[in-house]
Amino acid sequence: MNQVGKRTDVKGLVDYLDQTGNKLSRSFIYRLVKEDEIPHKRVGSKIIFDLNKIEDWLDPEGSEIK
Repeated sequence: MNQVGKRTDVKGLVDYLDQTGNKLSRSFIYRLVKEDEIPHKRVGSKIIFDLNKIEDWLDPEGSEIK
């Protein structure tokens, strides 16, 4: 993908991961955020994900979480 500055919210991340074959539920993503296990930033009450950092977080084949 390698899109410069591509950011999304939780719903967008669920959709993105689904497209890449990495199905994670919204509740599981929220748990990863709470446990600081997934790269994210908070802007007010919103949770924002940088898809470049998410790609780095996934294994090189994009099939499993590191």
